[in-house]
Amino acid sequence: MRFILVFLTVLLFASSNCPSKLFTFRSDGTHPISLKSFVESLAVDNCHLNVVYSDDVTKKRLAELTVGKICVKNYTLSEFLDLLLGENNFFWEINHHKLRISYVQTKTFSIDYIPSTRTGSATFKASSSEEAGDINSVDSKYEFDFWGNFEKHLTNILNTTDTYEAKPPIIDKNAGLVTITATKKQIQRVAKYISLLNARLHKQIIIDVKIYSVDLSQSHKTGINWSHFNISLGSDDHPLSTRLHTNDIIGRNSIFSQAQFNISGLLDFLSSQGNVHSISNPKIATINNQKAIISVGDTINYKVMTEGASVDANGNQIPPTYTAESKFVGILLDITPEISDNGIIILRINPTISSFRDEKQLDDPDRELAPDTTDNKLSTVVRIKNNHTLVLGGLITNKDDFERNGIPILKELPIVKYLFSSKQKISQKKELVFVITPHIVDTKSTVTLKDLGFSNVQ
Repeated sequence: MRFILVFLTVLLFASSNCPSKLFTFRSDGTHPISLKSFVESLAVDNCHLNVVYSDDVTKKRLAELTVGKICVKNYTLSEFLDLLLGENNFFWEINHHKLRISYVQTKTFSIDYIPSTRTGSATFKASSSEEAGDINSVDSKYEFDFWGNFEKHLTNILNTTDTYEAKPPIIDKNAGLVTITATKKQIQRVAKYISLLNARLHKQIIIDVKIYSVDLSQSHKTGINWSHFNISLGSDDHPLSTRLHTNDIIGRNSIFSQAQFNISGLLDFLSSQGNVHSISNPKIATINNQKAIISVGDTINYKVMTEGASVDANGNQIPPTYTAESKFVGILLDITPEISDNGIIILRINPTISSFRDEKQLDDPDRELAPDTTDNKLSTVVRIKNNHTLVLGGLITNKDDFERNGIPILKELPIVKYLFSSKQKISQKKELVFVITPHIVDTKSTVTLKDLGFSNVQ
C-alpha cells in the first residue's frame, strides 16, 4: 500500500497552485486502492488540502469503494475529483484549503401551487317501480389532491434503484417548499422532475366558449343536418357529405389544414336549420390539467320531508320536519385541458343539459320531492391545435306544452270552455351547439386581449 501511495505522489506532480495544474495517471487495476486513500493522497500529499468528511456514512462509503483500472491525461483537479467523486455519487467542494466530501445533502425546492384538494360528485337516481328501495343509482366522483400525489411520486423517484434509502421528503404546502435529504443522483432526479413539473403546472390557457340554442324547424326535428355544412377553402367549398379519402382528412396536407373557421359562416348555417339564440359566451382561464366549469341556468330550492307528523306520549301533535335542498337546472359544461410540450391541446369535455319535465311541479305547494328533470349528457376527449376551433353539437332537448285556442273570455269559463275552445299539443325541440376555442397563454411574451380571442378589442 505504501508503495502505491509513493507511486501516486511521484506521478501527481505537487504544486502550490494545484487547481491550475494538469494531472496524468494510469493504472491497470492490478493493485486496487480504496477511494478514500486515493483521494486523501491526491488532496493532502499533492495539493496540500485538508480533507473533511461530512459524516461517518461518507467516510465508510469512500472506504468501501476502490479505484480500479483508470487512465486520465491532462485533467485539472476539478475534473479529476468529478471523475473520482462525482461519478461515484459524492458531493464535493473546495473552500479555504479544505476539500469537503459528503454522500448526502439537504436541498430545498420551491413548488408554486395552491394548497387545496378539489373534489366533486354527482348522483343520478331513478326508480323503475313504486316499491320502496327499488332505486337505481349511479355515482360519479372525482378528486384531485396535488400535494398528496406529489409526495407519493417524489418518494418513489427518490428510492428507485439506490442502495441508500432517502428519508421521506419534508413538504410545506402553505409555503410551497419541498426539502429532501438524499444522494447526488437522487437529488438530480428530483430536480429534473420538479423542473418539468413546474413547467407543466404553470402553463395557462384561456378557453373561449360560445353556446348557441337552435330552435329546430319542422324539417329538422331530428337535429341539425351537419352534412350540409360547407368548409370554405378560398374559392372552393367542400360539404361534409363529400366522400373523402383518409389522406384528405388527416395530415398536414389535408383539406382541413387549409380551412379557416368563420363564426359568421357557422351562424348562417345554423340559421338555415332553425332560429338561433346566443345563450352564453364565457371566456374562462385555467392552468394545465385543471377543470374549468361553466354553468348557465337556475338553482331551484325545495323542501324534503325528513320526518312525518306524529303524536307524542301526551297526545300532542308534532308537525313534520323538512330539510332544504337545491337542484341546478340548465347547462353545465366542464372542460379539462392538457397542454403538451409541442403546443397540442387535449380537451376532456363533459356537457350536461338538464330541464324540467313539468314546470307546473314548481307551483305545487304540497310537493315534497325534488322536481322531475330530464338530463342529457355527453362526454368526449378531443385533440386540437392552439387557437383552433371545435364545434360540438347533438344535445337535443324536447319540451311539450299545451296551448288552448278559442273564443276570448268564453274559452276561460268553466264547463263552457270545452264548447268554445280546443287544446293543442306543441312540441318544441332545441339543439345546443358549443363552439370551443382554446388559447394557450405565453407568459414569456406580451399577449394582447385580441390574441386571446377578444376580437372586438381594437
